[in-house]
This record gives sequence, C-alpha cells and structure tokens, in this order.
Amino acid sequence: MKTVIPCFLLIFIAYILQSSVFNIIAYDGISVDLILLLVIFFSIIYDKYAILYGFCAGLFQDLASGTFLGIHTLSLVIICILIHKISQLIYKENIFLPIVASVFSTFLNYFIIALFIFLLGYSYNIWLVINNMIIALIYNLVFAYPVYFIVVKIDAKLQYWIKRSEQF
Repeated sequence: MKTVIPCFLLIFIAYILQSSVFNIIAYDGISVDLILLLVIFFSIIYDKYAILYGFCAGLFQDLASGTFLGIHTLSLVIICILIHKISQLIYKENIFLPIVASVFSTFLNYFIIALFIFLLGYSYNIWLVINNMIIALIYNLVFAYPVYFIVVKIDAKLQYWIKRSEQF
C-alpha cells in the first residue's frame, strides 16, 4: 500500500512528460507512450496492485485526453491482467522481458483501441492505424529499457524506505 501513492505520482509525471516534452520528438503526432510503459512495468514488479494501476492510469488518460471514456481504461486493464499473468510464469529479471512486454503491449493496446472504435461504428483507415502502431512500437522499444530501469531503481528506493520505516 505504501507504493501506491509514489506510483500514481510517477504516472502523473509521465503524463506531463508525454504530453509536453516528448511531443518535441514526436513523428506524425505519435510519440512514446510512457503511461503504457509504466503500467506494464508496474504489472511486472507489483503483484497486488497491477490492475489498480492500469485502471487509474487508463481513467486518467481518458479524462485528460478527451477521447471516448473507458477505451484507454479497458485497454490498460486488459494489458495489466495479461502482463501480470505472463510475468508470474517467467523469470522477472529476464533481460528481454521489458522489450517483449513493451512490443506485446503496444500491439495489444492499438488493437484493443481500434477494435472498440470499430465496434462503436466509426470508420478509420486500418493502414494508418498500422503505420501509427509501427511508429509507437519503435518509440516504445527505444524507451523500454530506460523506463524499466527507472522503475526498478524507484522500487528499490521505496522498498528501502518501507523497510527502514518498519524498523522504527
């Protein structure tokens, strides 16, 4: 429970960075999805609150972006559940886990959002969605390791402070 508030603060900072700083390096309006990467890595590291992080990050993203309410929420919750289940089956310190998880999650995120937009009756260009997904995959691949190591370092500091506070 003591890790919940710092994780939400990190999600909020990631949204600010994603919508301001990383728009400078955006290509065709597509940039790195820091919130998706954080939610993936929280699902790998934190067992108990993985779905809560996905739900709150998705709801925050839906409210802040002004798109259909619930699309990002449902997408991130599904991704959190799948990544959490997969991370229970494999070694969490695997060096390829951040890369594989970010590729899988980026693809799944775009697929779920496109599916829901289609089910809502809106038309869209599937080739444009695939093009945007490829650009997002490249960005998320580049930023997967740095974000993962930042999350691991913050988790180590949090665990240190939690153990230290329990001693007193």
